[in-house]
Amino acid sequence: MNTIAKHILKAVLIESIGAVLLASAFYALFFSFAETMEFFKILWFPILAGFFAMCFAGIVIGNSFSQNFKFKVWHGVVIIFVLLIIAIVVGVIATLFIPNWDSFDIIQSAISVILIFLSFGGLPTLLTGIWLGYRLKKVNFK
Repeated sequence: MNTIAKHILKAVLIESIGAVLLASAFYALFFSFAETMEFFKILWFPILAGFFAMCFAGIVIGNSFSQNFKFKVWHGVVIIFVLLIIAIVVGVIATLFIPNWDSFDIIQSAISVILIFLSFGGLPTLLTGIWLGYRLKKVNFK
């Protein structure tokens, strides 16, 4: 695993922690702490599946760059947003494996989950992407 992949994995970890904390705080503000805990009890598997997919894709993306690639800040933002989209898609697919998931509500629930995680993942993703862009810009290959 090269330096680029390590930076991407650090960014994924930072973004994931930020998104979960932000989503938890806002969900608890609008509903209740008990309902927030229920939310995570139901969706722990899709969140974890999305996180692992994000890490795997981050390693693949990080290892695919050539040694002399000149990064710009916007590259970091694009990489992190692509990883967020991958995580959301894998997470939504993973919701199909949750027991007692009503088939009638699957489309509405999937769209809700996508919107929730895009909304609460957007700000941490943007900030982390900018941070990653600056980190990758400083990567100096010899």
